[in-house]
Amino acid sequence: MNMRANFESLTTLMRSGDNEECWQKYYSEDVVRRYTNVKPWVGRETCRQRVQEFLDGLTSTPRVEWKTVAFDDDNQVSIFEIYHEFSHKAYGDIRQTEVHVQRWRDGKIYDESIYLMPLNEEADSEACS
Repeated sequence: MNMRANFESLTTLMRSGDNEECWQKYYSEDVVRRYTNVKPWVGRETCRQRVQEFLDGLTSTPRVEWKTVAFDDDNQVSIFEIYHEFSHKAYGDIRQTEVHVQRWRDGKIYDESIYLMPLNEEADSEACS
């Protein structure tokens, strides 16, 4: 599969809520994930656990609105922007825009940078998934 097809499959899987399969199928073992103002997470299992901890803290179904998707086929990069609204036990009510920059190698994401832009004053920059 090419990067675009993998991206489409990953987003479909993400929407289904299968966090485990997302990580196993589409992220390399040595993936590095960076969030705005947060120390990088290194390794697929570390990233998977941190995301699962975040998901376990949600108090309702989050609202996600996809805004933009772009691809750089030559460099194997996918970029997407979403509006994300959620309630969380630790962070409260959050409204933010997120931009994800994903670098692919051998059909898997090996590097992902996630830029968070809070849309409410109460937003905590570490409230991320």
